[in-house]
Amino acid sequence: MVRPANFDLLLHLLFLFLLVIPATAGVNTTTLLSDTTGVTEQVPYTIQLFIPTQRMIHSDQINDITSGPVGETIIGTSFGLSTYNGSWSTRHLDLNNISEGLMDDYITALERDSDGNLWIGYSGGLQIYDGSTYRSIRDQQLLKETRIKDLQRWNNEMWIATGHAGIHRYRNGTWTWYQPMTKKGPGFYEVRSMALDAPHNTLVIATEVEGLWIVQIPEDDQAVFNEISPRYGTYGFLENVRRDPRGGVYLFNKTMVVHYNPGQGFVPALAGSDLAPGDISINDITAAPDGRLFIATDNGIFIWKDGGVTGHLTRFEGLGSSPGIRTVSIDAKNRVWFSSTGYVGFYADQAASAIMIEMVTPVMTMNSTPARTPTLVPTVAPVQPVVTGNQLPFFADDSFLKFLNPIIDPIAKALRAIGSRG
Repeated sequence: MVRPANFDLLLHLLFLFLLVIPATAGVNTTTLLSDTTGVTEQVPYTIQLFIPTQRMIHSDQINDITSGPVGETIIGTSFGLSTYNGSWSTRHLDLNNISEGLMDDYITALERDSDGNLWIGYSGGLQIYDGSTYRSIRDQQLLKETRIKDLQRWNNEMWIATGHAGIHRYRNGTWTWYQPMTKKGPGFYEVRSMALDAPHNTLVIATEVEGLWIVQIPEDDQAVFNEISPRYGTYGFLENVRRDPRGGVYLFNKTMVVHYNPGQGFVPALAGSDLAPGDISINDITAAPDGRLFIATDNGIFIWKDGGVTGHLTRFEGLGSSPGIRTVSIDAKNRVWFSSTGYVGFYADQAASAIMIEMVTPVMTMNSTPARTPTLVPTVAPVQPVVTGNQLPFFADDSFLKFLNPIIDPIAKALRAIGSRG
């Protein structure tokens, strides 16, 4: 078959275009932040981007993130348990040896306990990994339902939200089930998410249909469940809760974010319309120790602090070709991990203070002098070639592919179309 002349012409044009790509293709653009005094300082940041493959993280659907014993980031996905410590490794269900290793490839929740063990939740049970062996728990004498919705460490305890069976507590080898709708149990069946408010020593729970609840542990060690907003109350429709390292928690849905602590109660933080004109859908949030709030939306990541937007990260800053960011989460090294369709990555800068990994975090005293808000200046993340087995080296940050993908894709489609007509 003879190719049409315009097909060869397009090939030559594509080759010439690649030759003239600027040397700064992998460099993120500058996000400008300023304070009320007009004084700014420059802080470098990087955005590291990964395209899920068998050599990196294996899925772009992130369900939970926790930190390992030496600071590595452990990510529970829809296709395995991935660990990042400068390079990637992923564990899967081993069909040849199902008694050892992951119970399932789809992971719903992750948490580390006070002894350093990794708790892994699934839709059909729970595993505890001590670094060498897995202990699987499917016994309904321990878990009244095996569908794990969320895990939360609270000092030396682990709290486990299980499907329609409410919530369980594990401590020192003892399992306690708090039966829903009983005298000493919670007034809810299914937990959607929960977050620890360590400075106030409380656990805040957002349920599927029964509003918002708080758990307190008095000196007699009897857990007390109190409703803080009914489903049809002012804030009962908020569906998700995230920890605030400075005290309290953030609650949010698609349109608004509210801060809560037992002393002040509910304090509105922002609405989607405060981020940018038009309809901005809030998909996820994560709070940094310095007071910044990172907000995942259908239009990138907004950075919020002191009542206003201080930064906006989009495809132009290096978040990948997908405009919508599904999840954000801060790890123990201050990196803000994010996920979108086709991409997983992290944003890192030097603006935030070190994150406390311990669950009991002292209340931070706020300085009465307004802090200067830095201007973020991009840097290029170091390229680290990795060789696994007999695979060819690849670039761990995929900055080159990240830049080229949105450009090459439409050209490649056009070439294929022309070639097929020839």
